[in-house]
Amino acid sequence: MKTAIFTGVVAAFLAGAAFAGTDDVRFPASYATDFVQYHDIDKPNMKRGHTLRKFFINKDALAAVKAGKPLPSGTVIIREDWFVKQDAQKNPAKGANGRFVATSKKGVEVMEKRDGWGASYPASKRNGNWEYASFKPDGSRNAKANIGRCFGCHMKVKGKDFVFSQKELKAAAK
Repeated sequence: MKTAIFTGVVAAFLAGAAFAGTDDVRFPASYATDFVQYHDIDKPNMKRGHTLRKFFINKDALAAVKAGKPLPSGTVIIREDWFVKQDAQKNPAKGANGRFVATSKKGVEVMEKRDGWGASYPASKRNGNWEYASFKPDGSRNAKANIGRCFGCHMKVKGKDFVFSQKELKAAAK
C-alpha cells in the first residue's frame, strides 16, 4: 500500500514538474521594438509547411554577450515562426535576397531565464534556469503547445546554455 501511494505521489510530482513554471513566462508585447532581432533562418518542409524563423533577444542580455559574459537571469529570447509565400507546386517563394518571403505569423515561442526557475525540474529534464512558453500570433497563450518538447530539444545544446543560436548571438553582439 505504501509503495502504491509513494508511486502515485512521485508520478503526480513528475507530471506537474513537466510544466512547472511555464505560466511565469509572459508574452513581451513590445519585443518587436524593444528587443534586437539577431537572426533569421529559412526552414523548409516543417510539419506545418515551410517556415521563416526570426529570433530576438532583450538588450540587457545582448549587452552581456557583448561583454563576454554568460546570458544572465532575465534573458528573454523570442522565436517568431512565419508562414511563407508558395508557388503553385508548394515550393517556397524567395525574395530578391534569396530568402523565404514571409506572409503571416504562425506563432511566437519564448524562452526566459530566471534564477531558481530550474529547481522544480528533475535533472533529466532541467534546462538550467530556462523556462518556455508558446503564444499565438495575437499574444495569447497557446494552451495546446507541448512545452515538454522544448525542454527535450534544448537539452541537445546543454553545453551552450541550452541556446542553439549562440554563434549568431555572438555575431550580433560585435
